[in-house]
Amino acid sequence: MTTSNTKSFPGLEFKLSQISKDPPSLLVTVKNNSPSSTFTFLKWGTPLDPQALNLGVFKMVDASTGKEVKIDHLMINRKMPPSRDDLQEVEPGTEQATEIVFDKPWMPDTNPAKYKVKVEGEFKGGWESPVSEVKAKDLKAYSDSSFANRAFASEETMLVVE
Repeated sequence: MTTSNTKSFPGLEFKLSQISKDPPSLLVTVKNNSPSSTFTFLKWGTPLDPQALNLGVFKMVDASTGKEVKIDHLMINRKMPPSRDDLQEVEPGTEQATEIVFDKPWMPDTNPAKYKVKVEGEFKGGWESPVSEVKAKDLKAYSDSSFANRAFASEETMLVVE
């Protein structure tokens, strides 16, 4: 996902893979394809955010009907500035992953079913450095960081619900 105003975060790639059908769960993996750069990003609004399913990061389409699944979005108030726990470091050639269980009230109750799922959005902040080098002043000015507002997206994957 690239627009004229935003570029992607160089070297970072999101992948989705199903790990359970009941409950329906995806493993979200972010991989750093850079051979030499360590990246740190603010998890807010990304698939690694604990609130990701509530923030509109995931896009779902019913595979049989082609209709988009309406996902309720919540407004989240965050404690400012972000804490170190809100950061994710990804070293060169490594990946970080988290399981996302699709168990929210907006999830259709049709079983069995198949959905095409992808993630897309923008990083709120990011740095080409290890988390240990991100200073308190950097956290306060996260929206001015070198990789703020950079787009992310994944390929579509199939989520099978039983």
